[in-house]
Amino acid sequence: MTIQQLIATLKADLPQTDMTLYPSASAQLMQQLEAALGVVLPSDFREFYVFCNGFESAEFLFHVTPIEEVIHFKDYRPHQFLFAEYGACVDFWMVKILPESSGYRILSQGPDGEMVFLTDSLALFIYRFLQGGVFKLIDWASELTD
Repeated sequence: MTIQQLIATLKADLPQTDMTLYPSASAQLMQQLEAALGVVLPSDFREFYVFCNGFESAEFLFHVTPIEEVIHFKDYRPHQFLFAEYGACVDFWMVKILPESSGYRILSQGPDGEMVFLTDSLALFIYRFLQGGVFKLIDWASELTD
C-alpha cells in the first residue's frame, strides 16, 4: 500500500471509525521538525502531514503524534522521534530516519524491552492499525521476534 492509497482509504473510511484527524501541518512546521531532528522528512511523511498532522482514536487513547508535540518533546535521540503512542505512553512507536539512505524505520518496544524494527512503510503501519486496532500494532513486535 502506498501513502496515496492510505490517504484515500482514510478519506473514504473516516466516518466509520472513531478517529479524529488533526488539521494538516504547514510547510514551516515540517521544516521546524526537520531542523530539530537534523534530517529531511521522507516524502511519505510529508504527504501524510500535508493530509493530516496526526490523528487520535478513542481506542485506548491511541494517537499519531502531531509535529508540535514532537518538537516540544526534547528527550529524543538524533534522527529519531516519538511517532505514535497509546494510553499515555503505555506503548509507543518511534521513527528513526536514516539520513544516509533517505529511508526510515518504525520501531516498537519488543517483549524484552529492546526496540524492534517493524516496517519501513508509514502506510503499512497506519493500515495495520486500521485493520486491527492498537493490539494489531502491539502484537506486531511479538510476531517478528517469535
